[in-house]
Amino acid sequence: MRSLRDDEHEAGDPGGTVVGVGIRPVTQVTRSGVGQASLRWKPQIDRSEVRSLLSYLRACLSREAVHTHEVRAEHVDSDTCACLPTGPELLFSGARETLPLHPESARVLRLSLRRGQALRYGYPLVVVGEGTDRAALPLLTVDVRVVDDLEAATGAYDPTGAQGPLVRPVGPPDINCALLERLGITDPEDLFELRTRLRTGAPDTVRRPAAVAELAAKVRTLLSRLEIERVDDIDPLGTRGLPRVMDPGAHNVAVVFRAGPGGQFDTDDPEPGGVEGILADLDPADRDGLHPDQVGGTALESLLGGAPEDVGGPGEGEGDTPPISATALTQSQYEVVRSAMREQLTVAAAPPGSGLTDLVDALVRTAVGHGQRVLVCAAGEDDVRDVLRGAGTAPAHPVVRVGGSRHRAAEIRLLDRILTEHTNPAADDGDPPPDAEEAARHWRDLSEAWNRIQHVWRAMDTMASGGHALARLAVERVHSIAQGWDPDRLFTPERGGPEYWLHRAERARSGGLTGLQHRTAIRREMGVPTDSDHLVRLCAVARMESEWRAAVDRRTGCAPLGRLTAELSEAGERHRRAGAACLRAVAEPRLRRGRAAIENRLETLNWHHGSGWPGLPSLLDTLPAWVCRTDQARALPPTPGLFDLVIVAGAERTRAAELLPVLYRSRRAVVIGDPAHPGPTSALEPDEERRALAASGTAAEQLEARGLRHGSGSALRAAYKAAPPLLWLDEYHGASPELAEIASQRCYGGRVAVHAAPDLTGRGDVDWRDVAGTCEAAPGASYINRDEAYRVLVVVDELDAEVPPGTTMAVVAPTQPQVALIRRLLAKRVLRHDVRVGGADLLGRDGDTVDLTVLSPMLAKGSPAIAERRVRRKSHLWSTVFTRTRRLVVVGDRTYWSGDDGPLGDLLAGASDPGTAPDPVRTALVERLREVGTSVLTRQTVHGWTVDLVVGFGARRLLLLLDRESHGRGLRRLVARGEALNRATGDPVVVVPAWRCLADRESLVEEILSAS
Repeated sequence: MRSLRDDEHEAGDPGGTVVGVGIRPVTQVTRSGVGQASLRWKPQIDRSEVRSLLSYLRACLSREAVHTHEVRAEHVDSDTCACLPTGPELLFSGARETLPLHPESARVLRLSLRRGQALRYGYPLVVVGEGTDRAALPLLTVDVRVVDDLEAATGAYDPTGAQGPLVRPVGPPDINCALLERLGITDPEDLFELRTRLRTGAPDTVRRPAAVAELAAKVRTLLSRLEIERVDDIDPLGTRGLPRVMDPGAHNVAVVFRAGPGGQFDTDDPEPGGVEGILADLDPADRDGLHPDQVGGTALESLLGGAPEDVGGPGEGEGDTPPISATALTQSQYEVVRSAMREQLTVAAAPPGSGLTDLVDALVRTAVGHGQRVLVCAAGEDDVRDVLRGAGTAPAHPVVRVGGSRHRAAEIRLLDRILTEHTNPAADDGDPPPDAEEAARHWRDLSEAWNRIQHVWRAMDTMASGGHALARLAVERVHSIAQGWDPDRLFTPERGGPEYWLHRAERARSGGLTGLQHRTAIRREMGVPTDSDHLVRLCAVARMESEWRAAVDRRTGCAPLGRLTAELSEAGERHRRAGAACLRAVAEPRLRRGRAAIENRLETLNWHHGSGWPGLPSLLDTLPAWVCRTDQARALPPTPGLFDLVIVAGAERTRAAELLPVLYRSRRAVVIGDPAHPGPTSALEPDEERRALAASGTAAEQLEARGLRHGSGSALRAAYKAAPPLLWLDEYHGASPELAEIASQRCYGGRVAVHAAPDLTGRGDVDWRDVAGTCEAAPGASYINRDEAYRVLVVVDELDAEVPPGTTMAVVAPTQPQVALIRRLLAKRVLRHDVRVGGADLLGRDGDTVDLTVLSPMLAKGSPAIAERRVRRKSHLWSTVFTRTRRLVVVGDRTYWSGDDGPLGDLLAGASDPGTAPDPVRTALVERLREVGTSVLTRQTVHGWTVDLVVGFGARRLLLLLDRESHGRGLRRLVARGEALNRATGDPVVVVPAWRCLADRESLVEEILSAS
């Protein structure tokens, strides 16, 4: 591919000395001497407010853990969960106000009081899962408490010693949130509707708060809605005792069980990954908890609104930190890396497919290469595996996976391998490394290569901005010439330039003798009338021409685009080689020197099985890169500022409460997530959250303003509230251009551009299968479209037989009942391909790209208004489906979605195609090309990409891309698209500056013809 030069003259010497990048002083230095964080003026943290916040978050997490508590099937009929004897169900039916406990359930009660857990009553018992993953979760639950002595003395209740202690319900009946989560029902609106329908018509909310009207009918309806088979008939008048066989399904059994944190003995250290570990981290009274007076100097300081402390220190330096990366960094990725190495808190938006995995790997390599400790906290296990996979890319560097006892074996294997691979004894501390000069040369190469990359970026920015300004001015010049104001005729070398005549025209508009002299000169030399309107017009034309000539000088003064592109490619390759050499030069001596620390940690893992973190702090300088899930931070010592940098990936799926312990352990932090994601859901009821607010003395408005209110938003939102502006990863990778453009406009405000390889299949990106179904309420709550689901089954059968082996396929629907119905239908088919079925989160990760997605949007003519509102507001659904697939097949009501103001309406109307509006630039070039005898087609789609012009020369053709970009990033994407099209088609591809189509058509057409 080639670019048509703006002028035959080449200015500048790209091979000359590289000008250094902008220098900015660094205010803090870490243990490695690398700049830590720039200071900002903020008020100091109110420690009492921090304690109130921690108390509030602990209360919310503890109560939510009660709602989401799971009982393993093997723990039924133990001191964790006891089945009540046969007989009538008493609390949910409203038969009695209290429940007598038999000896087995009384044992559960005593243990719950001893360990500070909630005691809950449930009916009927539902067994879900298979094998070791089986759980026993009652469908309906309610908290119960012991009837105290005062209540018994007043005669309100009649406890008898023969029946054991009495308990009474506390609060209304509830749907078991742990069961809903197991079944994939996580939409808060589904939970709200289920709770509302369950509590409707309650007979006596004062004396019998747990009573459910028409209990048997409602339980059967809920079981049908949740697609849970009934092992027993649901009969509240005659419940069974302990089931003989724990078959999956609903058992007509009532149980009492312990729920919430506190299930471990007091001597046990909380296991990382559970709510107990997060609660221990958030407890300022705990010796190993988060202490408000030690927040200063950590990344948590910025989140809570404080002013970063100036720790200062020797070795303060200047300049940006050159990044180290195994892949080519985009400019937006580098901006995140640069901010991460300087600022105390950085927040970045990473839409699906925008290169999050590569960014995290670059952040880790940069921090490790510059001698810093770095911790990556990911939202899920798949994200953790992505980090470890990136660390294995050459040159590989060790990243330690922690997260609890089940990860000890993997850590032992890693340490054994490191000891085996680095057997050389450590050099004496007094002797310098034998390759110090070579290492210094690698660092010089790294800095020089990165300076060259930034130099080319700036040159491309200048070229793009100049070309964009020229394209705008060219349209104005054509319009001016058409009105008789030709700048080339008015401003000649003999008469003078536009600046000279602008000055005279402005003076001519004044009165007096001076104005008369200037008006006379204008009439005599330019032949322009000197009335007020003509003078105003002359001033406007002179200003425009002055700006035009300056922009032409800037644009033609740039090096040719082809040369800049080649320089960028060469500098990028050199930068990656130098970065790899620098990383090896830092890592290998560190591993040799730290052999004793590795051996000590290995011995500790083999022999120590208690609590604490023995042998770990001394290992951090030897192995500075660590990774865990965000909720497993307790696996690392809760030392303030233990790490130099923490990277929180998947922050949109992380609760704000989980973010605090992570930021406390680091001096700087990068929080990255998808802003289109609604955030993690909460099982708390509004009244419970308000009670936690009141008990902690925290103002709801203050928490809302900081994004720290539980159940409202996510860790990404909280971080953004504390440290705007938001940095964006602005390129989609691996997505269909047409689909990704719609997602960018609808979900991200047009901030994200598409960078994808051409589609060589020739099938097209979008296929619509029309079906006029009916969207109706599902039993219990939510909505379903059965006609669409059955048509999806047919479409999947057709596609399964059509697509080649190895094609990855997914089926996505917006509501859980629709997903469950499609999954049940497909389970009965024998398919050649593995087809994943799920909701909005099915393709939410950066690496969840599939070749083909079948979408069931579910809405149709006559859909309920609440169903329309719920589906349309799922921006995360559209962002993931439109950016994580190469081919989309929509199975839905085409008539309903046509003309819709949304992503599917854009898809049907082709709203992403800007070629429908008149374009004077393209029109001018097309006319001239046709005049010289070529055939020209406009706005053609070639392998999934829109090409501005396809110029035909008999059997040959030439692809033209118009350069309208306003910045260097867009220009680089345009060049990359042209190169990819050239490789895919074999046709010449030419990037044409848009401004030359109007200002220099003749020579431009000659160059196009010669390029063929």
